[in-house]
Amino acid sequence: MTGNDSDQLHKVIERVAAKHGIALSNDDPVLMVHTLNEILLEENARAHQLLLNDFRSVLEQSIDRLESANTRTSALPSPDNKNILANRQFLQRFIESADQEINTRLAEKINAVSVVCKYARQAAIINLLAAVVCMIAILVALVVF
Repeated sequence: MTGNDSDQLHKVIERVAAKHGIALSNDDPVLMVHTLNEILLEENARAHQLLLNDFRSVLEQSIDRLESANTRTSALPSPDNKNILANRQFLQRFIESADQEINTRLAEKINAVSVVCKYARQAAIINLLAAVVCMIAILVALVVF
């Protein structure tokens, strides 16, 4: 455990003691749940970064296609006003199509991230409840025996 991790764990122990009046030790199961939650958050951050990288590559591909289309249209001979209007309409439709594709893929990625976050939160709650049940079982065992 690094000094930074130790400082963070100490801050958690102080906060729990200040708020709830309960002193926790370094080997307390509640702190294990806290560590598990930190691990899940780190994994979520990595997953978010991967999704953002995917989105960035899709966006870059769309920009490249747009630049390619602009290059091809600028290489065409000078058209009359009707052709200029048709080219502008074509480009506008292309831009709208690219924008719609980007929005669709972004929405899909955001939904995927929200599902991962939902499962991580559920896992954290279950872990916390398991720790509480374990603590209650230990207290009951101490009282009975």
